[in-house]
Amino acid sequence: MLMAYAKGARTFERHIDYENMPITTYSSLPHQIDTWFKAYHKAREMCGASGTQKRIPPEKEIRHLDTFVRGVYARQDLPAGHVIPDKDVYLAVPLQKGQISCRELMWGEVLLKPCAKGKAIQIDMIDSPYANNESLKKLIYERGI
Repeated sequence: MLMAYAKGARTFERHIDYENMPITTYSSLPHQIDTWFKAYHKAREMCGASGTQKRIPPEKEIRHLDTFVRGVYARQDLPAGHVIPDKDVYLAVPLQKGQISCRELMWGEVLLKPCAKGKAIQIDMIDSPYANNESLKKLIYERGI
């Protein structure tokens, strides 16, 4: 059951033995069906939703995983107007409030404001689609330490 579900199977069949019927080798007894359903529920929990749906993690899990998101830091002094290549930044924890993370970083973004060596690159320092989306920008300012 676990492997079948993990591999994508979503239709399952079991033969159930009833009272007063001969027991066959391919049929399941009530306690076996109970074990089978527990395995099914565990597989769904472990795998999340099907391939056509997005798993919605619990809020506690989201908060925990967000503590490991890496923020973008300047490797050297970067002037306004600078196009950011990967060699000019590094990713590290902690992610600070207002800082772009590895999730938002797109190579070739232009700095609107200078950023000193070792400092966090903030969302309002770059020309980015994220900086122009107020709801995303609000989330970036609220997360982190």
